[in-house]
Amino acid sequence: MSPKLCYFFFCAYLLVGCGSYQPTKVPFARPAAEDEEVRISREFRREAKKKLKLVQHPEVERYVNQVGQKILAVMGPQPFDYRFFVVENSQLNAFAVPGGSIYVHTGVIERVGSTDEVAGVLGHEIIHVKGHHMARMSGLDPASLLSLLGVFLGGSGPQAAIALGQALALTRQLSFTRQLEQEADTLGVKYMADAGYNPNAALTFLKAVDQERLLNPTDIPPYLMTHPLTQERITGVESVIRSLDWKRPKSEFPDPIKKIQTLLRLERHESDAVISEYERILSQNAHSSEAMHLLGVAHYYNGRWAKARDYFEQAKAVNAQSSGIDQDLGRVYTQIGEFRLAHLAFERSVNSEPAESLNYLFLGELYEKESNLPQAVSAYLRAVNLSPLWAVPAHHLGVVYGKMNRLGDAHYYLGRSYLLSDEDEMAISNLERAVKIVGPTSPRGQVIKEELEMIKARRR
Repeated sequence: MSPKLCYFFFCAYLLVGCGSYQPTKVPFARPAAEDEEVRISREFRREAKKKLKLVQHPEVERYVNQVGQKILAVMGPQPFDYRFFVVENSQLNAFAVPGGSIYVHTGVIERVGSTDEVAGVLGHEIIHVKGHHMARMSGLDPASLLSLLGVFLGGSGPQAAIALGQALALTRQLSFTRQLEQEADTLGVKYMADAGYNPNAALTFLKAVDQERLLNPTDIPPYLMTHPLTQERITGVESVIRSLDWKRPKSEFPDPIKKIQTLLRLERHESDAVISEYERILSQNAHSSEAMHLLGVAHYYNGRWAKARDYFEQAKAVNAQSSGIDQDLGRVYTQIGEFRLAHLAFERSVNSEPAESLNYLFLGELYEKESNLPQAVSAYLRAVNLSPLWAVPAHHLGVVYGKMNRLGDAHYYLGRSYLLSDEDEMAISNLERAVKIVGPTSPRGQVIKEELEMIKARRR
């Protein structure tokens, strides 16, 4: 069986099909226990890190996470933590893994016209996870689910062959999965609207994907292979939208999607093309604050601090509400040593978005550059508290505590960052060092020992 065919059957299983919304008729096979789903999610993430090219730019990571968390916030308590990842892949696709791991291809982010459309995709995938759709459509035990996930990441040998056989068998159950797909559409649209996103964008995205299929009939977007688009599905989404009394909430901030799309291009080393494009736009419209801002982003990315500063300041003068402009000014002022101006810029950024962990991460970097390590710790701690599942600020904390010779704290936060990155061996090593330093019988040592036991227990 070819790798592409293996991938197709796995995705048909992983992301489920489409159909009418009749949840009471779906035979609900008992889902894997939630701790097993979390294990499946963690194991998949470990393998995904090896075999998928993940985008690790902090602003891109936080952007997708913020959209997902905003939707989750209106859904009430969840049985597990959701994690969001961006895969560097030009294909139109997104997928969800039991236990809360959700992956979006850059091909999706770069084709949408708004963050609302991204929210539509994430809302749909969140419902697949929340509703235990994988177990409901298959009835497989957790071990079989995990082996089937291995096929997606290029597994081989007898275990992969068995998993593929299960995937083939599952294609006979599409009458059930159509109902689950409709459930993901219905609830996904509802929750994205509750979170303040325009529900019409979900329909806009579906139609855009279908249009791409029509324009390229021999190259069907993977999203349509795993999320088949029928008139019934479109009609269902339209019906849900009509039933909602949605009004866009007031927002002081412009949509950041253009900046995120630009950062993805810069990550692919397209700096020259980006600069050329926005210089052309600026030559046609000398007052385009967006072109000024994104030119600044491109120059900053390439270490041209003076040019970046000039463009950021021009963008700020034309439109003080440019997405993230004060944060970008703070970063470039930090790089060129204009610390007073950097603090003023970050103060404005924090005042406008006090719950944005990126503000505190970058503020911590400013304090580090000033050699003000206690204040750097304070900023990084705030970032950790705002984004407890994000490994980056925890790693920064570990490094700064090391510089301060507070080695117990250093190893603790380094261990925490490794744990969040699903690197258990490194996490255990650092946490064990932390216990030795703070003392195994101390109150802090006892807490860390309990954390260690939990990590070791889940690996048995």
